[in-house]
Amino acid sequence: MKYAVSFAAFVAMTLTAAAAEAKGFYTSVYGGANWDDVISAPFVDENTGMVIGGTVGTSIDSVPGLRIEADLSFRQNEVDIFGGFISADHDTVALMGNVVYDLPVNMGPVHPYVLAGVGFAQTSATFEDVALLKLESSGVAWQLGAGLNTKVADNVTAGIGYRYFNAPELEVLGLNLSDGSNHSVVAQVAFQF
Repeated sequence: MKYAVSFAAFVAMTLTAAAAEAKGFYTSVYGGANWDDVISAPFVDENTGMVIGGTVGTSIDSVPGLRIEADLSFRQNEVDIFGGFISADHDTVALMGNVVYDLPVNMGPVHPYVLAGVGFAQTSATFEDVALLKLESSGVAWQLGAGLNTKVADNVTAGIGYRYFNAPELEVLGLNLSDGSNHSVVAQVAFQF
């Protein structure tokens, strides 16, 4: 937990320092489908899950196209074991600091971007049919992404994107239940101030 507080303070200081060189702030919300990598075994069925999140960020005047942002997200997937005899919810909460670069490519009204981030995540698996069994892990997380945005109104953009997110591994008795890998396809809306 102390790492999460330290990282949140770092992100806040970075955003505050960047505000002196900023065009303005923005906030966004996003959501979509999430697939996580769990143990590969014939008796394990992974279901498509969901991701929701939000960001607060700013553009940097001194580097055209460069943005920095704080990103808070929640991912959830359900895993069925032995044909649903045992079910588990695999949840991950993350606080990330992202660097986003809007590519200087002329695609008309569509603007591509790339994203890289690092931060802190807590992931857990709660087994619904096994009393009191909950596994947790927390630590450093990172993500890479890309997408397309377009202006839909004054100070409002919408877009789609892909994110590869890597959270801490989940292990029990030396068995790796999840390697922390997640793949997400998201839709997003951003509001500039």
